[in-house]
Amino acid sequence: MITPEQAGERYIAVHHRLFRAVNDEMSGCGLSMARTKVLLRLREQGPTRQSVLAADFGLSPHSITDVVDALERQGLAERRPDATDRRAKLVAITEAGEACLGVASAARERLLGQIFGALSQEDRATLLRLLDILDDAARPLITSPAVPGTPVVPA
Repeated sequence: MITPEQAGERYIAVHHRLFRAVNDEMSGCGLSMARTKVLLRLREQGPTRQSVLAADFGLSPHSITDVVDALERQGLAERRPDATDRRAKLVAITEAGEACLGVASAARERLLGQIFGALSQEDRATLLRLLDILDDAARPLITSPAVPGTPVVPA
């Protein structure tokens, strides 16, 4: 008999391995998953205050500052004045950030295709159904607001 703890430990081990494989692949493009998620959000929402990004991703102000600083050093994002508040800054994706995001996204898609391509269409459907059940069971256990997808981790 397989206990819930054994199944959970196996899931966590596989999750960490998959996360690391995807993060390592994207790091080869100069981005971590954290930085990629911030760039994606900036592309979708446009220039955004750091405090909003921190809240969206459940990060401390220090952690989001580290991510934005790293993106700015790479020339992938920039801080701009906020026209509605002189004290505030907006973070915006740059043209270089858009280009880098395209490369990283292609690498991520390729790796996920390789990994999840090992499953048949039926197995992928079963996996998604099981993940939905696990997500529903875990959701009430989370005290902070949930962000769809994998949480961003500091750069």
